[in-house]
Amino acid sequence: MSVFSRRSVTVGAAGAALFWGMAGLVAGQSAAATGGRVIAQGPGYSIVATSPGAGRRSAAAAEVKVTDAPLETLHQPIVCRGKRVLSIDNRNIRFAGNAVTAEDGCELHIINSRISAGGIAIRARNASVHIENSEIEGAKASVDATDGAQVYAETSTFKGAARRLGRASIHDLGNNAWN
Repeated sequence: MSVFSRRSVTVGAAGAALFWGMAGLVAGQSAAATGGRVIAQGPGYSIVATSPGAGRRSAAAAEVKVTDAPLETLHQPIVCRGKRVLSIDNRNIRFAGNAVTAEDGCELHIINSRISAGGIAIRARNASVHIENSEIEGAKASVDATDGAQVYAETSTFKGAARRLGRASIHDLGNNAWN
């Protein structure tokens, strides 16, 4: 092989490595821009960790059906008190007054549900409340958190004021609508 052909092979290999390296870099940057975390990348490949449906999250949130459960009308609030776990899953409930109260160490999970109240929809006092893919509506307030309550909300719609007092916290985990 002549000196000239060796140089052309070396330059060609360097050019190809540069091209594939730039392609990998662009792929990594576009993955990072969509919210993904690049685990590994190299010439011609990029491995990205994302949450399910991360690129379509806003469209998916609009398409998600909360519940197809029949409407129930309750006259007394649901109360969870003390060190226990209460799960409200796939329910469609309407209340004339206050709807759900969690207090004194209760852990409440509201999933795929619709809760409508003439008073306060979710009242939390020194409790942990997890709301996911639900619609919460209260005439006086959608959420009222006090005394160190921790409220976690994800992919849900809230109609009415969301109030917290003192050491209480409301954690927005994303894709929520606060009206």
